[in-house]
Amino acid sequence: MIKKHVVHIGTESILIRDFIEFVNEVDRENSHLYFVWKKKDEQLVSSNQHIVLQKYSLFNLILQPFFLWRFSKELIRADKVILHGLNELLTMLIILLGAPLFREKGVWFYWGAELHKFKKSTLNFRDKILLLIQTKAVRNIGYIAVGMPGEYNDIRTFFNIDSTPIWSFKYPSNVIDFTEKPEPEPVEFIQQTSMKIMIGHSADPSNEHMRILNQLYQRLSTKDDYSLYMPLSYGFNENLEQIKTIGYKLFGDNFIPVPKLLSLSSYRSYLSEINMAIFPQERQQGMGNITYLLANGATVYLRPEANHSVYFKKLGIIIGSSEDITLKPILETQSKSNRRIMGEVFSKKTLVKQLLDLFNKE
Repeated sequence: MIKKHVVHIGTESILIRDFIEFVNEVDRENSHLYFVWKKKDEQLVSSNQHIVLQKYSLFNLILQPFFLWRFSKELIRADKVILHGLNELLTMLIILLGAPLFREKGVWFYWGAELHKFKKSTLNFRDKILLLIQTKAVRNIGYIAVGMPGEYNDIRTFFNIDSTPIWSFKYPSNVIDFTEKPEPEPVEFIQQTSMKIMIGHSADPSNEHMRILNQLYQRLSTKDDYSLYMPLSYGFNENLEQIKTIGYKLFGDNFIPVPKLLSLSSYRSYLSEINMAIFPQERQQGMGNITYLLANGATVYLRPEANHSVYFKKLGIIIGSSEDITLKPILETQSKSNRRIMGEVFSKKTLVKQLLDLFNKE
């Protein structure tokens, strides 16, 4: 097999960091080079001979002709160019400047926000310009990696594209591996209650924190053997302080916001404690959380019409509705069935095959 040269473009994040580590582990044959845009001060990825960490600034790039020369050279000689998400204007402009190259080699690893941030009732002038640029950019990408047919149909209809779909769940955060038995790390904020409920996966408003808190209050006002956990370590929400104030007012010490980013092992220890979780998003978000919780046997509530909810149900997974939160745990037989299906569909072996097939495809 001829060794392939794969160039990746994305923004520094935990998802990108873990992806790089995973590919380093499973693909020793091909050459991978990562151009990573740096937008925050937090250091998640370190530069080396395979990772080019570049400050995200158009003005900064103009002053670096050597970087632009190398970037252009690597794109030209690449067999594949993988775009991890497509939310950065700079990346879109690069696609438009090199449209024939991206039509031939480009693979868009769709994240979700690229489409849904434009699904507002009204768009301001800036959003309209950005939508125009993004639409032109995505129409010049030859392939799109998605996890489910409903997701692809939404993208194809919204952007009016004919990119070839590549079916993959893309990132190791979605992998379920029952053979791994890491030492559990104690999580100090976990309360020893029989019902541990997780609300959303981030501070983003799509988690509908206020609505869920009020709905849960109606269900839990006569109970006391429960604890509520609200991850808030990333995502922006201008009403965050108000949400926390309402949470404490309604539930007192039973309400536990989680404002700090945990290590992967600590976060998984935390998720292992959760036996019920609510994700009301209209689009696919928090898939790493959802897959882990389902594989752990938890009762999970999703918006019924969301693509990932429809997808899970087609697989035979038992899912509750975030529009009707009963707080009744699924049966033990249903929990075991969910675990079995998740372990088969989201295995490490499956992801390795999906990625290697993509990297090696002519």
